[in-house]
Amino acid sequence: MKKNTVLKTTVKALLSYIGCIMMAFFVMYLLNGTVGVLLMTALIIALILSVISALAVMPSLKVDMHLDRQVLFKGEDLICTVSMTKKILIPAPMVEIHIDCTPQLYKETDICRAVLAGSEINTVKIPVHAKYSGRADVSIREAFVCDYFGIFRFRLKKNVENDSIKVSVYPNIPDVPVQTNFLKTAVLFSADDNEEETNETALTPTGQPGYDHREYYPGDPIKRINWKMSSKKDVYMVRLDEKLTGGGQVFFLDVPETEENDKTLSVRDRVIEGMLAVLTMLVREGRETVFFMPDRSGWLRTDIKLPADIYAIQQRLSDFSPCEAEKIVPPEIAGMGKTPICFTTATAETAQSAVNIVSEIPDILLICSSDSGLPHITSELWTVSEGFELKRI
Repeated sequence: MKKNTVLKTTVKALLSYIGCIMMAFFVMYLLNGTVGVLLMTALIIALILSVISALAVMPSLKVDMHLDRQVLFKGEDLICTVSMTKKILIPAPMVEIHIDCTPQLYKETDICRAVLAGSEINTVKIPVHAKYSGRADVSIREAFVCDYFGIFRFRLKKNVENDSIKVSVYPNIPDVPVQTNFLKTAVLFSADDNEEETNETALTPTGQPGYDHREYYPGDPIKRINWKMSSKKDVYMVRLDEKLTGGGQVFFLDVPETEENDKTLSVRDRVIEGMLAVLTMLVREGRETVFFMPDRSGWLRTDIKLPADIYAIQQRLSDFSPCEAEKIVPPEIAGMGKTPICFTTATAETAQSAVNIVSEIPDILLICSSDSGLPHITSELWTVSEGFELKRI
């Protein structure tokens, strides 16, 4: 499509030039022969000089690109600066630079143009917006020197520096309220034995042995909810003298390889940011979790105990490209005695990835984007909404 655009521009310029020649021919034969000949001669000589000028400046012309930042958060902007210089004094008719970037980034224009009259430096600044997270690239796709008439374009293959620059875009960590329904399901689903009712004795505020409970009131710490008792009584119960230990949830991320476009990147970001919100929520509630992330060399494990562990995952995701590990489920999970919770970026087109995971772990809890179009492949299928609310479907 972009090559067709260049061809159309060349054809339009050529037709305009032919129109000028025909007008001079009309003047020569119908109005004034001398004037017509002069006009035709001037047009032909101008085109020849324009082409010679373009070819003469090409060896001394240099194009350089740099970014004011290569690490930024989703939603932030960077400035792409294209510099064009030449050493000789012959004027350059027109320098045309085609800038390209991966779908994670957005820019209003793809082409920047400049005229170099002397041995000067001409710079063009292009604002670029970080639309989605992950590894991105800004590159010079093509560079041309054009003649004054815009008919001929000569590709500048040499003297193009920094023709591709990598950009890391951090996903955001949404600040969402505690979602008790999901927390309750996650604790029970992960077979957390640390909060089972016990035969141990402890002195309660009433002086009697055992544990004292009451109903949950807004403002009570979520970490003090006895989830197993609450599931039996169908009402949230708070353990007054509870001493909480780690929750032990196990999560992993499934990111099937697919074409990167607005649809797939939007789904991916919603799932990733929803995952970071859940991990943050669990850390705030005093629960330790284990997280696995796919890598071309296998699965990377992170034990999450503090917010700094989540920030480390966020940094890793800023330089992340979709990949599928050799094993669709982290092999280490098999020896942990936990049924994992999987966040998947699969869509209707890449549903096979999620289907394979469910076939290997039938009772897995699967979380996808609400707009993924993923079919109901398991009874424990949850979705992340645009506002990062988790719901069972």
